[in-house]
Amino acid sequence: MDGGEHLIEEIVRAHSLGYLPQELLTQALHMEAASSFLVTNPVNVTVYAILMGATLKLPRERLKELGLAALFHDLGKIRVPEEILYKDKGLSEKEWAVLKNYPHESFKLLSVLGDKYSYVAETAAQVCEALDGSGYPQGLRGEEIHPYAQIIGLLDIFEAISHNRPYRQKLPHFEAIKEIIRTKKHAFHKDLLKALIQTFSLFPIHSHVKLNSGAIGRVIQTYGDQVLRPRVEIVLDAQKKRVLIPRAVDLKDQALLHVVDAVAEENLVG
Repeated sequence: MDGGEHLIEEIVRAHSLGYLPQELLTQALHMEAASSFLVTNPVNVTVYAILMGATLKLPRERLKELGLAALFHDLGKIRVPEEILYKDKGLSEKEWAVLKNYPHESFKLLSVLGDKYSYVAETAAQVCEALDGSGYPQGLRGEEIHPYAQIIGLLDIFEAISHNRPYRQKLPHFEAIKEIIRTKKHAFHKDLLKALIQTFSLFPIHSHVKLNSGAIGRVIQTYGDQVLRPRVEIVLDAQKKRVLIPRAVDLKDQALLHVVDAVAEENLVG
């Protein structure tokens, strides 16, 4: 646990001083490792949690607690058979029942850490719960759910559907956020859904977008108060030809230009 606390302390300190390495967020958003998602998911969610906790203006100590809870939020998956975790098609009813028990396994593993880390164990036990009672394993509702579990549960879904898994392909970040708003609006507080958009923007750094001109740009800067108008670097022109000298366009200053869609990197041509 000491190593985990040191890691979280360093990330929180770097973020508070304004020099959190951009590569850390870029890797968390874009790096793909479907075969080792059990390792990458908690790390990615930890980075996300610290960033979103800052958006929510959590004090430093609570930010560190949130980060530590995120790092261990799905520890119980180590007790789920690999043939279930890495299955590349739908789970049977029996297999799904085994998987849904992992928050309880997380709680058992983390409870031995004692009272000092009781919030870590409680968060892990509740990370799959939902405000409307549709979650598992206990079907908790509303304020019965630990605030950290609400935040981390939302970020865990965002991380999962915006990265490849053995059983499905990822959604672009724009589509991932839209899917969450569409399907989970009753499962999470509106303030958390708003903070998710503010933290990551609909078009995160290094994602690609299509403009109404037909050009394709790579997002190089986002603005919390204008999430639909990032600063982009044009990489493909309107004829889908790669530009020789990329140029930056700040959409918040361009009344006639706007984003019409997100573009997956693998779908780029030119």
